[in-house]
Amino acid sequence: MSRATLSTFIADQMRRQQLNNNTLAEAAGISEGAVRNLLKHGSVPNAKDPDARTLRRVAEALNINPMLLYRLAGYLPSEPNVKSIRAEFVADVFDRLTSEKQEAVLGVLDAMANDVQVSRTVQAIRSDAGNPLAGFDLHSPNLIRIMANALIAEYQMTEPVDIGKITADTQVLHYKWGDLPQSTQERIIGLIRYKLTLDYDPTMVETEWRD
Repeated sequence: MSRATLSTFIADQMRRQQLNNNTLAEAAGISEGAVRNLLKHGSVPNAKDPDARTLRRVAEALNINPMLLYRLAGYLPSEPNVKSIRAEFVADVFDRLTSEKQEAVLGVLDAMANDVQVSRTVQAIRSDAGNPLAGFDLHSPNLIRIMANALIAEYQMTEPVDIGKITADTQVLHYKWGDLPQSTQERIIGLIRYKLTLDYDPTMVETEWRD
């Protein structure tokens, strides 16, 4: 059985509730064009990514949990745990090791790495062991996008004012918000603002942030 896409899931809900494009648009308070776009996502190549506010409004109109739509739209991983059981076990053990033993494990990983970028990252981590962010490109557009999506989903943001829910202690991808560089925070907040507007255009943001 094929995995459901956002378009097939919404189309199925519309059939169950006897809604067409216009009636769903009216119930959700969005344009009929936005509904048409949702019915393409995951099925038609290069379909525009829906913004979080549209997903929230459609979920309310269909009387379903918005987290379902967030997952199907890619705001959250499709599975609760994307790592293998072994990877989770190794990560848990590593975090409980002393700094000396962690250094030894990183040394083995560096010696076994077949990827130049992986080796560089490991070496950067080892050279600045006290910095949990060492070695990672926190300005990477992909990482910024993942962090923005995680925060939108965590706080179920629907309006730009919801950005105020983020605190210094907020955890995002194992980092504390307060530990992230200000430039990274600004990029994440900027992308969240774009995503929380109905005219969000992901290609514009990606082009704007491309180094």
